Amino acid sequence: METVKYYIMGLIGLCSLAGCSDFLDRYPQDAMSDQSFFTSETDLEYYMNGLYNENIIRKQNAYRWNSLNNANDDVVGGSPADALMKHSTSGVASEKNDTWNNSYDYIRKANYFLANAHKVGNMSAVGKHFLGEGFYCRAAKYFDLLQTFGGVPYIDKVLNTESEELYKPRDSRQFVAERIIADLDSAVMYLQWKGEGKAKAGRINKEAALVLQTRVALYEGSWEYYHGRKGTKFQVSGQDGTTFLKKAVEAGEMLIQKHGGNLYKGSEGNEYFEYFNQMDYSNIPGAFLYKCYSRSLAVIQTWCRSYAEGMGSLTKSAVDSYLMRDGKPVEISSVIFDPKLMNSLAENKDPRLAQTIWVPQKGRFYDYLPTIPNAYKTKYPGLIQNQQRNPCYSGYRIWKGVSFDAAEFDNGEVDDLIIRYEEGLLNFAEAKAILGTITQEDLNKSVNYIRARVGMPGMNLSEINSWNIAYKKQEGYDTGAPNIVNEIRRERRVELMLEGFRLADIKRWAMFDDVFNGWKPVGAHAQEYLDYWNDAEKVLADGFDWKKPEEVLLAQGKNFDAIDGWINPLYKNADFKANSGRGYYIDPDRDYLSSIPRSEILLYEEKAGVTLEQNPGWY
Repeated sequence: METVKYYIMGLIGLCSLAGCSDFLDRYPQDAMSDQSFFTSETDLEYYMNGLYNENIIRKQNAYRWNSLNNANDDVVGGSPADALMKHSTSGVASEKNDTWNNSYDYIRKANYFLANAHKVGNMSAVGKHFLGEGFYCRAAKYFDLLQTFGGVPYIDKVLNTESEELYKPRDSRQFVAERIIADLDSAVMYLQWKGEGKAKAGRINKEAALVLQTRVALYEGSWEYYHGRKGTKFQVSGQDGTTFLKKAVEAGEMLIQKHGGNLYKGSEGNEYFEYFNQMDYSNIPGAFLYKCYSRSLAVIQTWCRSYAEGMGSLTKSAVDSYLMRDGKPVEISSVIFDPKLMNSLAENKDPRLAQTIWVPQKGRFYDYLPTIPNAYKTKYPGLIQNQQRNPCYSGYRIWKGVSFDAAEFDNGEVDDLIIRYEEGLLNFAEAKAILGTITQEDLNKSVNYIRARVGMPGMNLSEINSWNIAYKKQEGYDTGAPNIVNEIRRERRVELMLEGFRLADIKRWAMFDDVFNGWKPVGAHAQEYLDYWNDAEKVLADGFDWKKPEEVLLAQGKNFDAIDGWINPLYKNADFKANSGRGYYIDPDRDYLSSIPRSEILLYEEKAGVTLEQNPGWY
C-alpha cells in the first residue's frame, strides 16, 4: 500500500498549463483508476493528501507573511508595487493567467474525488471527514477565482471530451459565491472538529471551514453592499449583500458557540508575538489550519531568513492605524507621546504594535540571533545597503513571526498558521456592523476577546459611536458609516497585519482608488535615523563592525530622502518625489478585477463559437 500511496501522490501532484476546457475534460485516469482505487476510506485520505500539496499553503509568497508583497498600504519595499502602478496600463488583457489555469486543474481533481468518493460505501465519520475536505478544497479554489476574476464558468462535475460544459460561459459572481457557500455547508457538515478523529496534525477541520465560510460570505456580502452603494462597474444588480452577510454571522455564531473566548495568549509582553512562531499548533487554541514542517521528513521552510535579514517594512499608514493604549484614536486620546520616536510609539500605542515591528528598546537584533549571518549589531535597522545587506526601506522593520531558533534560518520547522479563530471573530463583527445589527454583546464575544489578550480596553459601542473624529477615505475608512464600522475595520487591520487580507479588504469596500490614487507611502521619522546612523560613537558602541562609520552616513537627497520629515522609501522613482510625483494610480473602472485570459476567450470562440465575456475595462 505504501508503494501505491507514493505513486498516487506523485501523479496527483502533476500540473498542466493548458486552458480551462482542456483541464476539465481530461478523465483523471492519469492519477488512478476509480475501479481499483476508491475502495476504502484510506484511499480517500491518500487522494486528499495530494490536494493538500497544492492548496494548504499560504498564497502570498514563500516568506509566510505579506512582508515582500507591497501591493497594499501596509508594506513598502525599495520599488513601487506593479499592481498599484497603472498610469500607463492600456487595458490589453493578459494572454494567460496562472490563477485561471492552475485553479481549474485543481478543481478537476477535486471534482473527480467528490464524484467517486461515494464508491467507498458506508462511510464512518472518518470517511465523511475526507469528503468534507474535498468540498473545502473545491470551495477554496473557486474563491481564489472569484476574488481574481469575479464570475467564472462554474463546473462541479467530471467532464469528458463530449461535455457541453467544456465551453460554458461565465456564471455570475452571485451564483459562484452561492456555490462556494454551499460547498462549505457540506464541508462543515462532514468535517470533524479540530483534534477529533482525523482532524489532527495540520489537516482541515470544521473550524477552518467555518472561518473560510465567514470570509467568503463577508467578502461577497460587503462587495455587493459597497459596490452597489457606490455604483461601480462591479456592482451586482439587484443585490445588497444582506444574504451573504447574514451567512457570515451564522457561521461566526457557530464558531463562538464552540470556542467562546478560548484564544491563545503568550507570555507577558509577548501575548500576541508568540502566537506566530510555534513549532506545533496542534494544542494551540484558535490555530485551526496550519502547514506542518519537519526536518526529519525533509519538509522545511526558509522564510525566517527574511526576518533575520530585515526584509520587508511597514508604512507609516499602518503604524498610525494602531490605537493608543487607552483604546482611543490619537485625535481624542489623552495619552501623551511623541510620534516621531519609535520607542514612544511602542510604549504608548496598542501593545500589538511593539509585537509586530522592531523598536530600538528591544536592543540589538544580534543579541537575539547571534549565530545568524547579517543579524546586525545595531539598535536600528539600516536604510541603505552599507548599513545592512537587505535594507529596511521604511525604518519600521517587521518583527511579527521572528523565531529565535538559529536553525530556523535555513531549516525551518516553525509551522505556518494559515487560518485562525480571530479572523472568524472579526468577520462576524464586521458583518453585523454592516447589517446595522451589532450589539454590545456581539462586541464582547468577538472583538473584545481579541483585545483582552494584550490588555487593550474593550470596545464600547455607545462610546465609540459618540466619538467626534474625522475618518479618511485614503486610510480605508467609510466616512458615511457609524464609527463602529470603521473601528472594526481598524481592529481587523491591526490584528491581521501582514497576513494577506488588506488589499482584498480595500477592494471589497470599493475603496481601491480612494486609498491608492495619488498615495505616496512613507515610513518612520527621518531625524531619528539621522541621529543614530550619523553618530559614529553610537554606532560603534553598539558593536557595528560590517562597514566603516563614514560608509554608513545618511545624506538626504543622495542615499535617502523624506517627505515632510518622514522617510520616503520610493524616492528614487520620479512618481514618488515629494513635490512633483504622481504617486500610485489604479483605474477604478478596470483594476478591481483581473482580465480574463485572451487565450481562453479565443479558445471558446474557435472551438465552440461561445463568447467568454471580458471584465470591465479590459479588451
